[in-house]
Amino acid sequence: MPKPSNILVVRLTSLGDVLMSMPAVKSMKDHFPESRISWLVEGSVGDLLSSQSFIDEVIPFPRGRTMQALKRGRLGLAGIEMSHFLKKLRKDRFDMVLDFHGIIKSTLLSLCTRGGKRVGFDRMYAKEQSHLFYHERVEGHDRRLHKVERNMLLPCHLGAKGAVPEIDLKVSPEAAAYIDRYFEMEGISSLSPVFAVNPFSSKGSRFKRWDIHRYSQLIRRIRNNRPAQIIILWGPGEEDEARALQKDGGDRVFLSCPTNVPELLALMKRVDMYIGGDTGVMHLAAFARTPVVAIFGPTDVKINGPYSGQSTVVRRELTCSPCKNKACEERKCLSGISIDQVYDAILAMGQINRRI
Repeated sequence: MPKPSNILVVRLTSLGDVLMSMPAVKSMKDHFPESRISWLVEGSVGDLLSSQSFIDEVIPFPRGRTMQALKRGRLGLAGIEMSHFLKKLRKDRFDMVLDFHGIIKSTLLSLCTRGGKRVGFDRMYAKEQSHLFYHERVEGHDRRLHKVERNMLLPCHLGAKGAVPEIDLKVSPEAAAYIDRYFEMEGISSLSPVFAVNPFSSKGSRFKRWDIHRYSQLIRRIRNNRPAQIIILWGPGEEDEARALQKDGGDRVFLSCPTNVPELLALMKRVDMYIGGDTGVMHLAAFARTPVVAIFGPTDVKINGPYSGQSTVVRRELTCSPCKNKACEERKCLSGISIDQVYDAILAMGQINRRI
């Protein structure tokens, strides 16, 4: 196979899935060091990609701005947004387009590029019949293969057959300075460990959340038994719950500053442990090489667990788990996880990380 000189990677969302695609992209850059790699992506995770040395260009898909224009009835503005985007997407001819996303939207965007062999997954991993539009399809053999290892099948297909490379995520100076100011303003000391606690999940994923009252009890348990400072993470629509949790936690419990993805990475690099459920932030902490205690409910840990040697997963083994029943009312997989179990996992992780 001739070496490609210009490669387009397509993985639009979400934070966790973008992160779990990065080792595969790094593997391609290592195998084809002279190749130019561009990445088509949505949202502020693109700002994180822009700071990584193995990615030469980030092409943002303006979904947010386009949808806002359409909701306001400004069809002309939406058309201008898409026109500018397509012009940027088509300014270069790609030798190869690698679709890690594997849905119709990513396929349609791939079809908008100039030239290029389209490579993606076969029907086992691709969705919405998107595999029908690829020139080359990479077969899967295990439905429960971890997404990091699944994504590695694409560079392996192209000849990059090495081990999963380690990713050293780079923090932009602006993001690092922003978090430095936050620590200084809040009086968060470097003399005692700092735990980041994320009791929330992305919109539409509340079925993955451990009970917030248990998070409250866990925070008090940590505060009563460890010389730790705790930062409660939150996102859009979660601030009120986070403030109530902070108030209930007492002294040395802080509310996180508002963050975008690069700033959140800078924060993960500053804390000594991350505690939370199956979210993109969990994966960001794992890729930041921060010790992780992950609380898993219905989602499949074999596919979506933190890909890190400094992590432990707390879950309850049930015959019905993993599952995708978002309407489940019993949620035994989460309600059956006790505060003691999570606290013991934190202690065990602390024994590995001597600072905690």
